[in-house]
Amino acid sequence: MKSSCDAPATSNVSGRATDLFERAVRLLGVEPERGRADAVDAADALSAACAERLLSGAPDAESTAALARLVCDLQDLAVEQAETRMASRARRIARCERGLSLLRTVISSKALEDRVCEEIAANCGFARVLLSRVEDGVWRPWKVNKMIRDEPWFAAWVQREILLDDLVLEAELLSERRPGLVTNTADPRVHPIIRAGEATSYVVAPITPAGRVVGFLHADHGSGGHTCDETDRDVLWAFSEGFGHLYERSVLVERLRLQRDRVRQTLAVVGAALEELTEAEIELVTAPDDDTPVARTASSVFRSEGGLDELTAREREVLALIAGGASNQEIAEQLVITVGTVKTHVKHILAKLGAVNRSQAIAAYHGVVQD
Repeated sequence: MKSSCDAPATSNVSGRATDLFERAVRLLGVEPERGRADAVDAADALSAACAERLLSGAPDAESTAALARLVCDLQDLAVEQAETRMASRARRIARCERGLSLLRTVISSKALEDRVCEEIAANCGFARVLLSRVEDGVWRPWKVNKMIRDEPWFAAWVQREILLDDLVLEAELLSERRPGLVTNTADPRVHPIIRAGEATSYVVAPITPAGRVVGFLHADHGSGGHTCDETDRDVLWAFSEGFGHLYERSVLVERLRLQRDRVRQTLAVVGAALEELTEAEIELVTAPDDDTPVARTASSVFRSEGGLDELTAREREVLALIAGGASNQEIAEQLVITVGTVKTHVKHILAKLGAVNRSQAIAAYHGVVQD
């Protein structure tokens, strides 16, 4: 499928080739190989025939001059053909880059897989595109563009496991990591899936993220379309290389996100464990024997009012509610804080007052000495 911008130039060159062919028939008296003369690149075959006649000796000076002019015209046509092909190639490569730029905004590997065939068909000048997967020596036809998605031949082969040993050409491309061009699908190296789609020619390129072949892209110009050529092969190869880099990036981003989520989950578990430890009511002071010096010292400290002065405003609020008989849940609801935060305040209050339990803290709040 040629783009509309290629059609006028190609048509003009084809028309000139036809005119030159007719002149060659008149001058040579025999027709050159028509299969080549009908093609856009007929100039080489015609030039060779004319040169051979000139070398063998033209019948007269007029014929010699006519053949010489024809050879010059053929050379001009050959130059124009080369320029036309280069311009067409440049335009197709530019459109290939456009298709890749549209995929650069996609960061999901699945979304890339779903869109690649359509982007190639829309921007690279192909009618049919097949994406396949390669793993452990097995080739699996996978996705196609919408033009052939419902065709019976594809439904019969999709996701089927095909040993790469059965695809001689693709096996070669896998090991050599290069694109391929097949101009005759009657070649025994071509797998039946290709002939099932009635393709007469096709191009194929491996997908190689991180230097490893993970799949193939096959493309052609449809059943009955024109024959694929070197430009088709190079365009698909350029797209495949770019797509491989995009796919590698998306897989890497997904792995990083997965790793990030795992780290977050781990930190959440650790955080919950630390919160549970810090908010638990830990008895920092065990009940001492009243007859020991430590007990007497602790008792004197407990009797002093200095411990209450060390409490923060929020801790005094909590202690006042404790003294009023409120539970941790009731304190949390009244102060609009969590139960865990209440437990933390209680722990700090007991530590600052040197109290063993809530009842001793309540006694300190009321200024009662507990012996």
